[in-house]
Amino acid sequence: MPIETIYLIHHSHTDIGFTGDQPMIWELQARFITQALEQVEREAERFGAEQASHWTIETAAILEYWLRHASAREIDRLIAAERAGLMEVTAMLLNLTPLYDTVQHVEALQLIHRLRQEYGFNIRSAMNCDVNGHNWPLADLLLDAGIDGFSMAINHHFGGPPEPRPAIFRWQASSGRALLAFNGWQYGKANEFGLADENDESFLRWWPQVERFLEQTGYPLPIFMLQGIHPYGDNAGFYPKFGEFARRWNASGRSPRIVLATPRQWWQAVAPFREQIAIWRGDWTDYWNFGCISTARETAIERAARSRLTSADSMFAALNSLPDLSTGWAQRSFSLFRHAAWQTINLWGEHTWSADGAGGPWRDDTLSQTNHKTNLAYRAHSYSQLLHRDALAEIARQAARNSSDDLFVFNPLPWQRTISGPVSHLTLHPRGLTHDDLAGRHYQGHFCEPTEIGAHRSDEHFSLLPVSVPGLGYAVVPRSQVFKTREQTTVSETAEIENQRYKIVFNREKGGVVSIYDKHLEHEWVDAGSPYPFFMFVHEQVADRAHPFPRHLLNQMDWRTSLETIRAWKPNWRALRTIPQHLLTHQVYHTPLGWSMEQTLSHPAVENLKIRLFLPAEGDFIECEAEWQMGLETHPEATYLVFPFNLPNATARFDVGGLAVRPQDDQLPGVNRDYFTTQKWVDFCNNQFGVTIATPINPMCQLGDFHFAHNQARFTLPRATFLGWITNNYWECNFPYHQPGTVIARYRIQPYAGGFDELRAYRFGMESAFAQPACQHMGEITVQQSLPLQGQFLQLPAGEIQTLQTRAIEPGKLSLRLLNITDREQTAVIEPRLARITRAWACDLFDQPLSELTISDGSVSFSIPPRRLQTVQLETIRTETP
Repeated sequence: MPIETIYLIHHSHTDIGFTGDQPMIWELQARFITQALEQVEREAERFGAEQASHWTIETAAILEYWLRHASAREIDRLIAAERAGLMEVTAMLLNLTPLYDTVQHVEALQLIHRLRQEYGFNIRSAMNCDVNGHNWPLADLLLDAGIDGFSMAINHHFGGPPEPRPAIFRWQASSGRALLAFNGWQYGKANEFGLADENDESFLRWWPQVERFLEQTGYPLPIFMLQGIHPYGDNAGFYPKFGEFARRWNASGRSPRIVLATPRQWWQAVAPFREQIAIWRGDWTDYWNFGCISTARETAIERAARSRLTSADSMFAALNSLPDLSTGWAQRSFSLFRHAAWQTINLWGEHTWSADGAGGPWRDDTLSQTNHKTNLAYRAHSYSQLLHRDALAEIARQAARNSSDDLFVFNPLPWQRTISGPVSHLTLHPRGLTHDDLAGRHYQGHFCEPTEIGAHRSDEHFSLLPVSVPGLGYAVVPRSQVFKTREQTTVSETAEIENQRYKIVFNREKGGVVSIYDKHLEHEWVDAGSPYPFFMFVHEQVADRAHPFPRHLLNQMDWRTSLETIRAWKPNWRALRTIPQHLLTHQVYHTPLGWSMEQTLSHPAVENLKIRLFLPAEGDFIECEAEWQMGLETHPEATYLVFPFNLPNATARFDVGGLAVRPQDDQLPGVNRDYFTTQKWVDFCNNQFGVTIATPINPMCQLGDFHFAHNQARFTLPRATFLGWITNNYWECNFPYHQPGTVIARYRIQPYAGGFDELRAYRFGMESAFAQPACQHMGEITVQQSLPLQGQFLQLPAGEIQTLQTRAIEPGKLSLRLLNITDREQTAVIEPRLARITRAWACDLFDQPLSELTISDGSVSFSIPPRRLQTVQLETIRTETP
């Protein structure tokens, strides 16, 4: 079909970093908005709105920064330009990675609601550029946010787009709804075709080739979209040559007509063709996020901070469910720091890690940008610590106790569970208590510290014996519920440990696990035929150390203009993979909680390599933890922990945020099948047996075998091998070339019988992410002690309807994010406990009430469609006691 109209979208591509230090980029991008505003106003006055240049603000966070610093007159001018269609604000916070889970995306999208409400911006489009994909739940969330169309302009350097490209399709979400999506060429393609040149020669040469290519690939519409940027490249400003070219071209009467546009105008033009556009269903699996483990330690810290912040949100919601409770300092923390905490976590998930010249790791530019980026993880750690600390201590002050030496244990998840594990000595012995009731607020907050790894046997730690705690509730327990690890630990060098379910045999010569025999299922879980031992460290590197640029052996781009997206992967690259050759120490520690095995291994590529396995005295999971120290190696290398399971003919699944994705079957065509970013878990199942691997702090994995750079057209699983991908420095720009210091890894394994159960996998992943006891000493100054020794604030949905987030709005008002994780409509029920529900509303994604819900016998009941997220708002008061 001949193309009649080209919609030309001009914008600045936003990297928070890359071409300059992060603080510089925020300011420069804000200046570009001012520059563009002035230019489109001048051109509209001179040529009229239709022929004037248009400008798209690619990311909402940049606009938020601009609004904070702009004058009232500038803001009024921008609003007028946006209403005239000369400028557009798009919906995505930034150009994002799949580190985001569903709750993070919801938190990030709240900004567009504020922009709509406070300034009247008509935000109907979403776009991301550079990045290679997004987790599948985003399609539903954008629809919930009122977005009409989503465009991607993927940079296939060390990556690749869906195929064919360019293509327009309806991206079908797991709910069955479909979002219009455009899989466009990279965002500088208009420049490459000559649409910003002084003459028409380049475009005249390219356009017939483009039309033939689009016809060959089956492009279905008479309209097409191209994006253009300033010739400088990323993080650059307005370029008037696009407008000059379009006006000159259109005046010549040639075809196609060029419309200077914004994405909203493009999607309005697409709308009449909606029903003839093909549906594509599946996860838009990203390539680029392998770079997040070039800062593996900080990525683990950020993931732990996200769990801690989610836990703090639950505690603040519990406090606010009883509006008569004094919230003092906790309320101050919530007001001052919650937004900053989520903002910092969301900024960590932006796609820029370091400088464009990161290959010079000691350059000032590289060091500055890397430190700005990693600082986000440490700020998230600090904010989440403060919020968690204050909320936990404030609830503990309200609870009855039998002794000032009692402990308060909180469960942030919506279902009852048994909580145990290491707690800090600070939890048990608050020091320097004063009448300002602040100094004693110590609690166990180390979600991912190296000292916590193996803390089941550490001399410096205490451990909490198993305590049953209700969902969104707490229990007050005596000090005797805690034991000092050193005093109740026996040490041996045994090669076998055993509980009521598993018998585990270790290799005391080379390291790792020889056997995990499941006595209940009468099944051996270790794949004896694997070339790698179970729970083994593997070091991988490009074998050719003499090559002048060894990363080109993985991927080497040809940057010449091409219509076809030619992937630059080198699938036949030679890898040298080695495992430790020496076991230095092997010890087993037995405590009342179970058995901890620790091995110290020797490998020349790393130092202080330790692997630890914990088998609980009672329980069905096995926890595997490891740590080692990276050095200053800049040659391309990666590290893994490998777990080969005895599960023939298994199907793999991974979690993208409350949604299970099967590689191949649940993926868009042409996306990444080599490696995956997981939120909470990975699962292998052959319908007779299965195993779920929880991934609380290490998001990257490969499945079946080592596959980096293989560019697999199809995913197959010859072996049920989980490869926890801990570190790499494979990117040739933007990501650090080394990360000296300690890195950590933690996985939990839960075998089972029968078929895959998504609810079981979800619960296991959540319990692993929130495994650390939220525990508070109760010796500080108390208030009225109006809460009983054990209590539950509300009974929240915890089955096939999952409560993803519980959040305080104000005293007596809560917001819940509920997700139906099934393919059938489900009924959600919220029941009173300590808090009584007085009113309830079904809300949109932005907590705006849509309809009031009926309260019957104190409970709220309502339906949620398949795979849909529902926001519910509650007003509550304290339940009257008899």
